[in-house]
Amino acid sequence: MNMLSIILTVLLIGVASASAVMDFQGPAQITELMARLEYRPGFERTLGLIKGLGALGLLIGFFMPWLGVLAGLSFVAYFVLAVGAHRKLQDAPKEMAPALGLAVLSSLVVITTVLA
Repeated sequence: MNMLSIILTVLLIGVASASAVMDFQGPAQITELMARLEYRPGFERTLGLIKGLGALGLLIGFFMPWLGVLAGLSFVAYFVLAVGAHRKLQDAPKEMAPALGLAVLSSLVVITTVLA
């Protein structure tokens, strides 16, 4: 891994971990979004678990690069689907921006890891 890949991966681990913690706390903004998407109550905790496991996969990826790439690809899919969910709800671009930014960050993590 090169330095850029390490920095991007650590950044994604931090953001995903913080987001997972928020999902488990169930703030109103997230529970309202889940309700608008017609997911069952408490589904945000499932999303938090997915993000937490993805962050763990990225961390283990420092020792097993193939797992880091797999975790990164999983985050790309996750955040692309999140962008799709926001589009389905016709949310404003500012509400979609975090998911889009994290999809880009996840893509950069995969690209820099594979090219390293």
